[in-house]
Amino acid sequence: MPRVIALANQKGGVGKSTTAQNLGFALAEMGRRVLLVDLDPQAALTVMCGVNPDALDATLGECLLGAATPDDVIARPRASVWLLPGSMSLADFEATAGGRNGGDARLRLRETLDTVQDGFDDVLVDCPPALGLLTVNGLVAADGVVIPLQVEFLALNGMRALMQTVESVRDELNPQLHVLGVVGTMHRGRALHSEEVLSRVRERFGDMVFDTVIRQSVRFPEASAGGISILEYDGRSPGASAYRELAEEVVARA
Repeated sequence: MPRVIALANQKGGVGKSTTAQNLGFALAEMGRRVLLVDLDPQAALTVMCGVNPDALDATLGECLLGAATPDDVIARPRASVWLLPGSMSLADFEATAGGRNGGDARLRLRETLDTVQDGFDDVLVDCPPALGLLTVNGLVAADGVVIPLQVEFLALNGMRALMQTVESVRDELNPQLHVLGVVGTMHRGRALHSEEVLSRVRERFGDMVFDTVIRQSVRFPEASAGGISILEYDGRSPGASAYRELAEEVVARA
């Protein structure tokens, strides 16, 4: 069975979709078969992989609503990377609490992934920046959680709520769920502020924090604008190297 990793943080703009994409591509570089799952109605991960959600007949939202199957929806943007694309239909699913199928709507993503997981080594789920039904679906389906945390003081404020949500899901629906690690993102080089925050993160979370730190770089938005990963756009850049290092840490912690 593949390892399912949810990338979660209720704060937006922390590099979550960027981490999902580039971690996935780094794992694929290691020879692993990777499925990226875009659980965010904004579909940033889908667009970053070069797929236009508006041009698709069905996406993950239709799967969760019971109107399509993963086989109808999965795209293959690269040789070793597959994508369950997102779209605004995910908001329809959340608004109707699962729609027509009945049952526990919190289990819908896990049920969907159960039909496709055998072909993959890693499944990365990009959760939306909220702690609602969609993110709970991502946590219920996952074995572990990677938390991208922007290296700034305000980004620490929501961590307690996220950890409580993880604990609640583990206690009620998914006893194997655990936090795989916290990765510092958008670090501003030698800026004193970033170093102070990173130090506090490591004091608070200890060994849970990955050694790898993702530094801020114009290369990331440039790559995203082209619908490709940083590893494809500039494979020798510090950003590409950082995600390769993060992939090695993730594999080692599995």
